[in-house]
Amino acid sequence: MSIDFENLKEKILLSSLDIVVFDGWSDKALFEAALINGISSKDVRKVFPRGAIDLVKYYHEYEDNIFLTQLREVQFNNLSHLKKIELALLKRFEIIVKNKEAFRRSMALYALPFYQIEGVNLVFSTCDKIWLEVSDKSLGFDWYTKRIILASIYFTSLLFLFGDSSTNHTETYRFISTRLDDLKNFGKFKSNYSQVFDYFDFQKFKNR
Repeated sequence: MSIDFENLKEKILLSSLDIVVFDGWSDKALFEAALINGISSKDVRKVFPRGAIDLVKYYHEYEDNIFLTQLREVQFNNLSHLKKIELALLKRFEIIVKNKEAFRRSMALYALPFYQIEGVNLVFSTCDKIWLEVSDKSLGFDWYTKRIILASIYFTSLLFLFGDSSTNHTETYRFISTRLDDLKNFGKFKSNYSQVFDYFDFQKFKNR
C-alpha cells in the first residue's frame, strides 16, 4: 500500500504547532507530533529527512499555500499594483498571527548561521509569490529589485509584529501600509537597493 506522504506531513505539522510554542522547532517536537498521529519514526525520516528544519520549511510553504488560496478568492483586478501588494501582505499576516509564536520561533531557528540563507530564501519566495499574484511583468533589474524591496518590507513588518501588543495587531497593519510608501518611490529606492540587506538580521528574532 502506497503512503500518502503529503497527508503525513500535514498531520505532523498541525500537531506540532501547539508543541513548538513551548519547545521550539526541534526534532523532539517533530517526533512528539508524529507520535500523536501514530506515525513511525521511519516514516518521519522519509517525509522530513533533515528533521525539524524540513518541518519548518514545510510550515512556511504550507501557510504560503493557504495564503494564496485565500488571496485568489478576492476580486482585486480593479486595484492598483500597490493596493494589490498591500492586500496580499495583510492577508499573509492574517495567516501568521494565527500562530504568531510558532512563526516567531521558526524565525529564531533561521537565526542560526547555517540556516540563515535558507531563511532569507523563504522570505524571498513569499515575496516572489506575491508579485506573481499581482501579475507583475517586470524583467531584469526591476524584477530583482522589486522583490528585494518587498522582502525588506515583509521582514521589517515581521519584526514589528513580534513586538506589537495592539488589539488585533492593528499597529502592525498600519506599519505595513506606511512601509509600502517605499514602493511609491521605487525609482529612488532601487538606486540604493543594497541597503535592504541590512534588514535581514535573523538574530533580531532571538530575543523577542
